[in-house]
Amino acid sequence: MDAAAELLNEKMGTVPHAREIAAKSGYSVGTIYNYFTSVGDVVSTLVLKRQTDTVKKIEAIILAHPADQTAEAMCVKIVDELFSSYSAVKPVVLRFSYNLAVSQSAKPDQHERVVDRLVQPLQAAAARDKTGTMRSFDDQELTLYLRGIAYLCRYPLLESNTIYGTPEHQRIILNVMVRVMSQPAISGAGVR
Repeated sequence: MDAAAELLNEKMGTVPHAREIAAKSGYSVGTIYNYFTSVGDVVSTLVLKRQTDTVKKIEAIILAHPADQTAEAMCVKIVDELFSSYSAVKPVVLRFSYNLAVSQSAKPDQHERVVDRLVQPLQAAAARDKTGTMRSFDDQELTLYLRGIAYLCRYPLLESNTIYGTPEHQRIILNVMVRVMSQPAISGAGVR
């Protein structure tokens, strides 16, 4: 997967061949196909691992969020982590990899459900909130919002938009997240 990631970056988001992955990784093509059904499966597994790793970091932020800090403070940390995690990968490569992963995956819905892991930690953060700034949700509503935010991270406005991965994109995601997570009466207060 590391070799595939390097090749995706080097080739600016074109599909590497199994022979290239084998040469870069030091494994034979046969060994690669013992573990993966296709190059698309390698990329799908890579993207799912990156998504899961990022969501685990965000989950840790939510779990560590002090009850006396606002929803906005939590959102700033989450969005900073999100963009920090993906800043090492060129936006064109991120988008291409995600599209390939979903189209080649045997279970494309896995990529959509990665953020569902954040529902319970966010519910717990809202329950312990002492600032009165965190909004309450039912699980289904929160799941929908989280998937919507994830979608905005991957496809800001239009897939080919040049805003993808920029500070403006980060600001948009932060604004959306603060509005979603905050009590309606204060949802726009102090958003950067």
